[in-house]
Amino acid sequence: MLRPGRLDKLLYVPLPSPDDRHSILCALSKTVKLGSDVDLHAIAHNPHASGFSGADCAALLREAGLAVLRDGVLSRTKKSGTASDTSMDDNDNDNKKEEAAAPLQITAHHFQYAFEHVLPSVSKKDQARYDKLRDRMARARTRGGAGAPSESGGKGDASDVEGSAALPSRDNDNE
Repeated sequence: MLRPGRLDKLLYVPLPSPDDRHSILCALSKTVKLGSDVDLHAIAHNPHASGFSGADCAALLREAGLAVLRDGVLSRTKKSGTASDTSMDDNDNDNKKEEAAAPLQITAHHFQYAFEHVLPSVSKKDQARYDKLRDRMARARTRGGAGAPSESGGKGDASDVEGSAALPSRDNDNE
């Protein structure tokens, strides 16, 4: 993603790597109850997560949480719909005991559901365009268009891609 900032600085922020996605998922899930079958490392390295941004990881976790709530409501509805009117009080007490014994938690099944409903916000085509722009900006930076070399020695890596001088002027494009 390209994030324009103040003072005409332009900073290229690449999409997170699988290890970065793992770190993001770990940070986001600290306040969430996860089932014992959930492997955040496997989720972060899942091919479906390829191209996910940090916000997409948050959406994945949120969608999995909503799936838990949906399953909980459906299971309560099924239990209350099958109970007869005369034994309703006994079933309510049993249901409350079951709910207390089985707290709501996100399982691997819920993440699988979430993967089916959350798509990457940056398409492959857009990602290729951003990578091309990053390379173009890095080349312009190493050609000396920015004046003084950066702290990384002007090697043209992603850390060099900052500053408005990294973009070629429109006059150069017409030549």
